[in-house]
Amino acid sequence: MGRNGLRAALLYCVAGFASSLLPIVAPAAIAGGDARHGEVIFMQYCQGCHGPDGRGGGKGFMPHVGPLARKGYIETLPDDYLSDVISEGGAAAGKSAYMPSWKTTLTQQDIADVIAFIRTFVIE
Repeated sequence: MGRNGLRAALLYCVAGFASSLLPIVAPAAIAGGDARHGEVIFMQYCQGCHGPDGRGGGKGFMPHVGPLARKGYIETLPDDYLSDVISEGGAAAGKSAYMPSWKTTLTQQDIADVIAFIRTFVIE
């Protein structure tokens, strides 16, 4: 095998290895959300109950909702769990039944964007 053959074999191996990682990397990239778009959605649909900064106590809901932004809380919850709560509503996750299901209003990407946004306001 000549020098070009060795390069081709090495490139083939690297391409094969990279493609084997694609199923691992692609879902994370797809699941990633746009926090800026999530903020717009959060302000429209969520801040009335959760407050504009995630600290809870939004003026549009009684009883007042506790803070999402509490350190040691939101960052410990997996994205899949948060997605389920947003999609299916609070009762489906053992939370308050006042939290509605948003699956007919928001797309999966919208929900990923909201999750990306709420992860930006964790209080120290």
